[in-house]
Amino acid sequence: MRLTRRGVLAGASAAVAAVSVHAAAPVTLRLSWWGGSDVHRAYLSTIRRFEAKYPHISVKAEYTGWAGHLERLTTQIAGETAPDVMQINWNWLVLFSRHGDGFYDLNRLRSAIEFDQFDADSLGMGTVKGRLNAIPTSMAARLFYFNATTYEKAGLKIPSTWDDLFAAGPVFRDRLGPDYFPLDVNLQDVVALARTWHIQKTGVAFVDEGRSRLNADVPQMVGAADLYRRLVDEHVVPGARARASFGNVAPQEMRPWITGRYAGVHQWVSAIGKSADTLEPGQRLVLGDFPLLPGAKDAGLLYRPAMLLAVNRGTRHPNEAALLLNFLLNDPEAVRIFEVKRGAPVSKSALKVLKGEGALKGLAWEGLRQIQGLPNRVRESGFFEHPRVRDGFIDTYERLGYGRLDVESAGLRMFEDVNAILRRVIR
Repeated sequence: MRLTRRGVLAGASAAVAAVSVHAAAPVTLRLSWWGGSDVHRAYLSTIRRFEAKYPHISVKAEYTGWAGHLERLTTQIAGETAPDVMQINWNWLVLFSRHGDGFYDLNRLRSAIEFDQFDADSLGMGTVKGRLNAIPTSMAARLFYFNATTYEKAGLKIPSTWDDLFAAGPVFRDRLGPDYFPLDVNLQDVVALARTWHIQKTGVAFVDEGRSRLNADVPQMVGAADLYRRLVDEHVVPGARARASFGNVAPQEMRPWITGRYAGVHQWVSAIGKSADTLEPGQRLVLGDFPLLPGAKDAGLLYRPAMLLAVNRGTRHPNEAALLLNFLLNDPEAVRIFEVKRGAPVSKSALKVLKGEGALKGLAWEGLRQIQGLPNRVRESGFFEHPRVRDGFIDTYERLGYGRLDVESAGLRMFEDVNAILRRVIR
């Protein structure tokens, strides 16, 4: 009897040892993201902490700036060479997972991910056709940030209304010079402003996904074109030619932004850190009020996940990938490293850690609090940010900016071209 018991115990020990060896088998994961230098440093530091906690897992980092990241990931997904864990943009779900099967269904990895730290709304933003494709790191919207140093130099208060913003243009030109502007926007920013303007006027989303068309008629699209015309003509923003003269560089890397001559930005709250980081010493960036048209019942915020983390549907190591994803979202060490560099975290445990350490501060946190206080009920279709839809808008705005179209022709062209694109891409 004693020998039998020893035999059983020996067998059990051998089984446990075998499981331990199997669990500790070396695994290499690939992790990709985009961001500025502050985000890169945070990810790299977090990877080191993760590898220390899980010595059998090594993580290969693949990171870029925003420009070109989607194209790179598209090629990888098409060639089935995508990373195991990847940071993705919200609208990429309609590109890569229209039917919910483009990424690993995280519902299958519940033993490794702390789902109780996320509310149903945030998880719903990453769910397609009942499959949880991705989990948001944070929520975001585009807000207005201004260089207080330059505004003080112009003798102006920070704008709080649309009228204030338009009135600042001539003052900047007359007091500071023709190369000073109260706001800088590229053409993609103009599309976002046009959508905000449209929702504040109408109270409806810009894209009607159910009917595969814009929620706007021709006169309203002429109004969207005229908004850009007014911004340029009234010296609120630099024109297309002026911006193009600085080359194809990120807005925060343009010399007029760095020196304060371009004194405002319409930026994602989760990405404002990279704009603040490039300013010359002595420049001070502040959050501005969000302008509302008289009678507007909705601010027209494009409120959605700032970014999400997804797992490659073809990963050979789903459990280890889930451990990495969970670490990036919920582990206190990772939370302390990232703080609000990706925006204020969605994870309840992460928020608790940052609140306890007084780390919920700065422009990103101020922005989130502003978002929570704005009327924000209209939800936009992910197809609004589809690359072809975006390019349809930008192409027309570019022609308008270079004088190849007048306002009426630009409005009609946007109406026809973008509706045609929406009919093709929404299937």
